Amino acid sequence: MLKTHKRNLLQALGIVAIFLGLSFVVSAEHHKKTEQDAQAADEHGISIQNAWARATFAMAKTGAGYFNLTNNGGEDVVLLSASVSETVAGMVELHETVMMNDMMQMRELEAGVPISAGDTVAFEPGGKHIMFMGLTKGLDAGEEFDVVLTFSDDTAKTVKFEVKDAR
Repeated sequence: MLKTHKRNLLQALGIVAIFLGLSFVVSAEHHKKTEQDAQAADEHGISIQNAWARATFAMAKTGAGYFNLTNNGGEDVVLLSASVSETVAGMVELHETVMMNDMMQMRELEAGVPISAGDTVAFEPGGKHIMFMGLTKGLDAGEEFDVVLTFSDDTAKTVKFEVKDAR
């Protein structure tokens, strides 16, 4: 009976320790995101939140990036393009995944992505995304790299993307 109580107590303490550990990780992650979001806002009212890229296998030649783009300004803008250092990828395009003839297809958003004043546009798996083509190496979870977003108002915003294992 004493062994059962000890085992139950140890299990309860283990659960509390896991909960406290997860709380710390969530708190640290929230603090990191808040700092990144604050850095991403500029005087024109454009802010970028939750920027990340999906981890790839070592020999992958393409990858994808996701984020939320908010226009807090008073005028509509268009995200025209994205770019990265040639040490990351040879080419970057704005893409969208759409259903056509009962098949999912990717297409380039050649005219860019309009963001109305006061709106947020989500770049997310299965929808709009940044396509990194001609990767110089696979994207490994935990790595970070800069992406430059260029807008129709002649501004450019550099955003740090964190590579995450999204399995």
